[in-house]
Amino acid sequence: MRFSDTMLGIVLLFLGAAIAIYARTLPAVPGQQYGAAAFPTLIGLAMVCCALILFVKGWQAGRLPLVARTEWTRQPGALLAVLVTILCIIAYIFLARRVGFVPISFAMLLVLFRLLSVSWGKAIFFAVAATMATDYVFRSLLLVPLPFGVMPRLPW
Repeated sequence: MRFSDTMLGIVLLFLGAAIAIYARTLPAVPGQQYGAAAFPTLIGLAMVCCALILFVKGWQAGRLPLVARTEWTRQPGALLAVLVTILCIIAYIFLARRVGFVPISFAMLLVLFRLLSVSWGKAIFFAVAATMATDYVFRSLLLVPLPFGVMPRLPW
């Protein structure tokens, strides 16, 4: 699918404005001039500026359709692949705390690899390897608390 610059500009405008507005609700850091809202506000305002540029360029280009189907969308299973990817993300959002990062990540990667016609052996190997590597990097090196869920604590 191809989205026109006008359409992308409108979406980016609302997204940037929402980020900038929400950032204003973040608490101030005591003793500092710049609080937690400074960086997200800056990003939101930059997105609004980019959105305005996109919108103007799209408007100047003339009457193009807001959304047009491209060649890859006509291939069998292409739109199904997009839908499955979106469903995997939604499943992660709702299930990660209960099930845990490791099982849900493995399941998502396995489904997506199989959707891309990767053989079962390679799909399982790469799903396990990518899940373990991601868990190690985020949990141990970056100190991001990933949800354990039903999994026992890993050695790292």
